Amino acid sequence: MARNKEYNTQDVLDAATTEFLSKGYKGVSVNDLVKATKLNKHSMYQEFGNKEGLFCQCIDNYVYTVFRDFGHVLRRQPLGLKNIEDFFRHRIEYAYSGKGNGCLLVTTMVEKEQVEEVAIDRVQHHWTLQKADFQLCLTAAQKQGDIPPNKDTKTLADYLFGLLIGIVVMMKGGTDRASVEMILDMAMDDARK
Repeated sequence: MARNKEYNTQDVLDAATTEFLSKGYKGVSVNDLVKATKLNKHSMYQEFGNKEGLFCQCIDNYVYTVFRDFGHVLRRQPLGLKNIEDFFRHRIEYAYSGKGNGCLLVTTMVEKEQVEEVAIDRVQHHWTLQKADFQLCLTAAQKQGDIPPNKDTKTLADYLFGLLIGIVVMMKGGTDRASVEMILDMAMDDARK
């Protein structure tokens, strides 16, 4: 007879995600995960396979949480440059509200040499989807006349996405909010020229 789970998978993923955000993939031991999630090792291995399996599910959980909280702004109708700006502003508000503790995707890529390839592939997949959302908004903005017709929306999406990564690192590093907002304002002005 199969035993019922004595834990909530979402609670486990949230606790493990917090650990990985705080210490990075390499900095988190299996014992840290057991303590943070309140799972025993057997349950952890049975549910997630190993630390890498749990980490990959944490990446997906993190992306789901971010999208739920403010990622949907990129797909809001009508599409346009305002969606991208609002997305950045939500990220900035989140970081400076004390709720944010960096970005698990950025942290994973910074630790690229210490993380399994499957996790890197997962991050790149999520980033590709997000850049595609940026490009859809930029293409719509171009059709609306908010961006010059000669601008390459793919390159502009890459530029703004790179800016997003840089801003996330700056915020994690302690850069003041006014400076980050000034950088965003300059980027939005550049996009319109």
